[in-house]
Amino acid sequence: MCLNGWCPNLKLRYSLGKKAQKNTQVIDELLQKGKDYARVYNIKTPLKVRSPSTELFKDFESRKSTIQNVLNALKNDDINMIALWGMAGVGKTKMAKEIKRIVESDNLFHKVAITVVSQNPNFIKIQGELAESLGTRLQAEFLHGRANELYSILTETKKVLLILDDVWKPLDIEDIGVYQAIKEKSCKILLTTRNEETCNGKSIRPKIFPVELLSEEEAWNLFKEMVGDYINASDLISIAEQVAKECARLPLAIAVVGSALRNKSDKNEWKAVLQQLKMSMLENIFDLQAKVYSSIGFSYNYLESNEAKSCFLLCCLYPEDYDVPVEHLVRYGVAKRFFNGLDTVEETRVHVCAIVQNLRRSNLLLDGNKAECVKMHDVVRDVVISIASKEENGFMVNLDKGLKDWPPMDRSYDSYTAISLLLREMKGHPIELKCPKLQLLRLSCLNHSKTFPYNFFNGMKELKMLSMQEGCFSLTLLPPSIQIFQNLQMLNLQSCRLGDVSAIGTLGNLEILGFPNSDIEELQSEIGNLSRLKLLDMKGCDSLKRIAAGVLSGLSRLEELYVGRFRNWACKTTMEGNGEVTNDNASLAELIPYSSQLVVLEISVPSILCLQKELHFSNSNFRFKIKIGADFYDSTAGRYFFENTLKLGGEDASDLREHQTICSLVKNAVVLHFDIAKNSKHIWFGKEQKGINLPYCLEDLKICRCENLEYLLEATSNSTPPNTFHRLVSVSLNNLPRLIGICNSTESIEVERGGSTTSKTIAHKLFSSDTILWVPKLGSLNVEGCRSLEVIFDLEGLEVKENPKPFLAELSNLHLWDLSGMAHVWKNISPGFQGFKNLISIDILRCHSLNCLAIENFYLKHKILISSLQLSQIPIQNIINNLTFS
Repeated sequence: MCLNGWCPNLKLRYSLGKKAQKNTQVIDELLQKGKDYARVYNIKTPLKVRSPSTELFKDFESRKSTIQNVLNALKNDDINMIALWGMAGVGKTKMAKEIKRIVESDNLFHKVAITVVSQNPNFIKIQGELAESLGTRLQAEFLHGRANELYSILTETKKVLLILDDVWKPLDIEDIGVYQAIKEKSCKILLTTRNEETCNGKSIRPKIFPVELLSEEEAWNLFKEMVGDYINASDLISIAEQVAKECARLPLAIAVVGSALRNKSDKNEWKAVLQQLKMSMLENIFDLQAKVYSSIGFSYNYLESNEAKSCFLLCCLYPEDYDVPVEHLVRYGVAKRFFNGLDTVEETRVHVCAIVQNLRRSNLLLDGNKAECVKMHDVVRDVVISIASKEENGFMVNLDKGLKDWPPMDRSYDSYTAISLLLREMKGHPIELKCPKLQLLRLSCLNHSKTFPYNFFNGMKELKMLSMQEGCFSLTLLPPSIQIFQNLQMLNLQSCRLGDVSAIGTLGNLEILGFPNSDIEELQSEIGNLSRLKLLDMKGCDSLKRIAAGVLSGLSRLEELYVGRFRNWACKTTMEGNGEVTNDNASLAELIPYSSQLVVLEISVPSILCLQKELHFSNSNFRFKIKIGADFYDSTAGRYFFENTLKLGGEDASDLREHQTICSLVKNAVVLHFDIAKNSKHIWFGKEQKGINLPYCLEDLKICRCENLEYLLEATSNSTPPNTFHRLVSVSLNNLPRLIGICNSTESIEVERGGSTTSKTIAHKLFSSDTILWVPKLGSLNVEGCRSLEVIFDLEGLEVKENPKPFLAELSNLHLWDLSGMAHVWKNISPGFQGFKNLISIDILRCHSLNCLAIENFYLKHKILISSLQLSQIPIQNIINNLTFS
């Protein structure tokens, strides 16, 4: 290793030379022997050999495109590492071997070496296997010596592709001894992994190519290939289609099940397989135990924490192909005490979200079709249910297949700790369900018209979590036996028709109570007895007319309150002269004693008078969604992971700056909507003035119907407004007839002429060369009914040389309607201007004064693609002169 490794390794070269000489002699002898068999090997039709590395992927378009993308990346000198990422059994290893075959066939690399890393990498073993794949054996006994020796092999071989299969953890390639070789362009790495987090290596981050499930057509064709042509027989085809569907487009499952059924024509045998697949009895199906079961089961067992396993198992409680709300996992987590030492529901929510994210990266969970939801692959779910059913505690019973009525009671439920049951109708249910160890019960009924028996719940006194949804209840009274749940910590009654729920007030240990999307008219005073309640959820309860006075004041440990559809709060206008409330509805004043402990609040109030000034939301993690006055449209109505949102409506907001609660909410708002008929000339003061402070975290701003509004900011001599809207992504300004700009400092300027000072009025422009710098992240701009605006972007005085960065580089959508005074969209754009690079959609309607769209001046020059350009009710002669298309 003298001269820093530049001196050739003479010992290695001598060893390779001797080995090559011996191999040459052996080859000559074999060639001589082969001449004796030349006459025998004379087959006219070439043999059709199915390569095990390509038979599952070679003819699939979904695989061809991915393989080609990987090959293109391997040819790119700027890419040193590539990752094939996908769930267990999707075919990553076979795809990597197919890429190896192509690379060797096309001579893209001088040599290709492959090794399996596995979950506990042995770097000495990995280096040895790589070296052997490259044609030599490592002689050194220690890791450092092996690393140096492997480096010498790679640099002498020059162009090498290393395939690292089944990588489980972020890999430090310095431990393998190839980092320097990669740096010197002597080799590249292709790795396969089922965990996206693995790609966050310490040295080099790879280019990731996801390996998706097969398409339905590909899956069916593969299944037919595995089982044979007889599958087309009329008496088997329908069953075969169901079996293939149960394999859920996962290549490994299709290959294992299909191969097991190959050349089997007994219809009953096929039915048995289908039944076992549907009942999640995977270990009973031929060799599934050794392949799919072990592959996915190992991924489950590899999870590092019991909390992750619990979250994963909870997802199994939901039917196949179900969008599992992450918020449900949060609430189960609170009741199951996932994390010791966490004080609030929000803290649990943060940790559950982190776990879910890791499960998604590991491909054990998939993205859901709905917001804030995840899904489980059907095969993954079946394997995990099979594993869980064998656990000593008997975690769950798999009864969620849409049974016509209650399952037969001839089996014992004594050992189960969790049961999930989906029924088509609530028929034949037992009078008393005896489950002495049951802690979690989840029931769903698609068509329920009967009540539960009086003593139905008597045999499950240890229950901690109860969730009933999709019509499980169509009652005027809850069954009296619900009062036996003195250990119950979570109760969820979702999408149910409910009458009197006062019996819930006896459940003294309840911490989570939810009635989301249920038909309920009243929350009785007894609910105020739940002194340990942390979360009350009444999202989507449109029929709710009354929350009894005193309920909220009794919930002294409340952290989260969701009542976004209830508006019948007792307000100041309902107070009598002696200060007492004239109606018996709850008042938000009941929150004052513990407003500092609230973490999440979603409410809607009819007037600012219903929102007390003394509400001090001082919790550092406080999140809110508050609507005041107008009934604003809410596109995120069913979501729990919302940003701080304040929507304020009314006729006059002249006293807003004196309302301490409002000022506090505005200051922390991420989404801020104003719909106020009368206001002052501006909405916010400068920083040094009293009143409403600037919302530095604001991302979504919408202002409408403020007839007196001329500008948003009151700039003062000492204020520094450029950071005002630095996170702003969306701006919508509607029906603001007097609006003339973002900040009043741009309204007019003074010019000295001949010793005298005169006032020069400039155009009413929304953004000037100064204010355009305030919104670097703006992605959407919507301006409607602002009749005083003459220019949207006036960049006069903007020094391009001093500001080389593109302006409004994120702006993609521009919507301009009913701007009768607007003459220019863009004005005074200097040569060399860089900006609006991502603008793809322009929509202009009823802007009768528009003189020039100015597309020719800089759009085509900078090759910006406008995919949608709509110009409606605009005199065509106003824009035709300067409008050209390439």
